[in-house]
Amino acid sequence: MLARPGSLLGLLLALALWTLAGLEPWQGRVVSVPDGDTIVVRDEHGNDVRVRLYGIDAPELHQRGGEQARDRLLRMVMAREVYLVTIDRDGYGREVAHVRTRPFPWAKGVPHGDARGATTPAAGRQDPRDTAATTGGALSADVNGDMLRAGQAWFYGEYCRLPYPCLSWYLTAGEARETNIGLWKTRNPTPPWEWRRKNR
Repeated sequence: MLARPGSLLGLLLALALWTLAGLEPWQGRVVSVPDGDTIVVRDEHGNDVRVRLYGIDAPELHQRGGEQARDRLLRMVMAREVYLVTIDRDGYGREVAHVRTRPFPWAKGVPHGDARGATTPAAGRQDPRDTAATTGGALSADVNGDMLRAGQAWFYGEYCRLPYPCLSWYLTAGEARETNIGLWKTRNPTPPWEWRRKNR
C-alpha cells in the first residue's frame, strides 16, 4: 500500500530515510520566488540560499503557464518562514529540497546547530494562506506537494526516487491531471524538460 501524505507510514518512512541519509531540517524566510519551482531563502546568517523544489518541475517562466505557476508559489511562500530538508545540490549550485510551511511532523523542531532561520511560528497561529483554495481544499503545508495538487507542476519522476514523499506526490500529480486543474486545463501541455530542449 502506498503511503499517503500525512499518514503514519509516510511519516515513519520519511524519518527513517532522512535519518539514514544524515539529513536534518533547517529553516529560513523566503525573500524571492524566481519561478514555479525555485525559491530564495534567507538563512540565520543572512545568506540568500537558492533552493530548487525537489521532485517537481514547473513550466519555465517564458513558457505557457510559467507565470501562473510562479504566482501560485509566490502566494504560498513569499515572506514566510519555511522548513526545508536538503536532499541534493543541482548543476546550478541550488540546494534541492523538500519544503514545508510548517515544521516536519517527525521533527520536534529545527536542530539548533543547523537552524538557518528565525523562530517557529507561535502555536495555534495559522497563516491565512494555509486555507487558500487549491483544488477546493486547504493547503497541506507541503509546498512541493501543493504545487502538484494545484496542477501547477509536473511530478519529476526521473529525479524523485525516495519512496517517501515521491510515491504520494506521484499520486497527487495524477489526481490533479484527472480533475483538469491548473496546467491540465490545456490539452497536452508541454512538459518543461521538452520545452527546454526545444528552446536551447
